[in-house]
Amino acid sequence: MTGIILVMLAATLWAADTLFRYPLLEHNSTLQIVFYEHLILVLILAAIQIFVPKWRFSYIKGTLFGFVLIGIFGSAIGTLAFTKAFSLMNPTIVILIQKLQPIVAISLSVILLKEKLQKHFLLWSSVSLLGSIVMIAPDILALLHEEATWHYTPEVIAILSGYGCALLAVIAWGASTVYGRKLSLTGYSSVQIMSGRFALGLIFLCFAMGYSTEQVSLSEGSLSSLVYMVLLSGLLGMFIYYKGLERIPARYGTIAELFFPVSAVAINWYVFDATLTIPQMFGAIMLIGGALMLSREPNTHNSQTTNAVQ
Repeated sequence: MTGIILVMLAATLWAADTLFRYPLLEHNSTLQIVFYEHLILVLILAAIQIFVPKWRFSYIKGTLFGFVLIGIFGSAIGTLAFTKAFSLMNPTIVILIQKLQPIVAISLSVILLKEKLQKHFLLWSSVSLLGSIVMIAPDILALLHEEATWHYTPEVIAILSGYGCALLAVIAWGASTVYGRKLSLTGYSSVQIMSGRFALGLIFLCFAMGYSTEQVSLSEGSLSSLVYMVLLSGLLGMFIYYKGLERIPARYGTIAELFFPVSAVAINWYVFDATLTIPQMFGAIMLIGGALMLSREPNTHNSQTTNAVQ
């Protein structure tokens, strides 16, 4: 029981990310937010490794590509896409679309890790995909109503960009789950994987910041919000999540993680008035339910536990 409560608490902290990320976008660019988010994470993880020698990063030969993928593609580009989507569309839908990650992770596990494809993967992935289509149906209809001139409409371009960014984050983080698992199998600890991931992500973001026209400095008061976001929804949430998983089987942790989208929907609805229609709620239930059934497959349990390094 304690383990389930801890995972639910971690999921609530992850959902609270919206309380910080969404307001930050009002006065700062996507690149600024993600850059400083990575900078803070790298500094904190470096401090942790100074005081805990057994967690210090030690490179294992042949793992560079894995770190490049989870660091540059997964952490930097994935987080940029996720944050950008927040500024373009309903944040609740952005979060719910992320529940498609198990489909990406399982598909890549079959291709890259040669894992056996479970029989009902196609069934439950189809349920999730259908649910996501139902959920985004209003925007699809809006596109169809624009007829031949839709591609010139700023509103429609924003819709397409928003979904493109949300799906890019799904692919980036889904791939990171698979390669994070591969790195853990080579002998890296979670702290070491996170250190390599965020460090490479920060290096990429430094180049991106240097080549962009963005101001380096954040707006007044934004740094404190970023620190709270990283500490609460990032490090503290991750720590509590691992403590919870130590006490319960992975399949129970998967069920408890459903508290994340539920909490996120409630927070966005109450704080930001980001509501969903009845059909969209039904689609969200299908999406989350399908993802849950996929996650309960025996060969996907390890993928769930590596979500913490996303």
